[in-house]
Amino acid sequence: MVNWFFWLAMAITLIFFILVMILFVLQWVIYSRVEKTMLHYDEQHYAKGDDD
Repeated sequence: MVNWFFWLAMAITLIFFILVMILFVLQWVIYSRVEKTMLHYDEQHYAKGDDD
């Protein structure tokens, strides 16, 4: 019985760890795309010479 609970806990922990890693990668991809977009926007904004 203890062996079964051990493997259940191990499986849940492994699934949780995998989900955390997937969410971390997705968050990093979204962050990098937003940063790239904002840098591109800033280059265009300053190139036009607008004073906002």
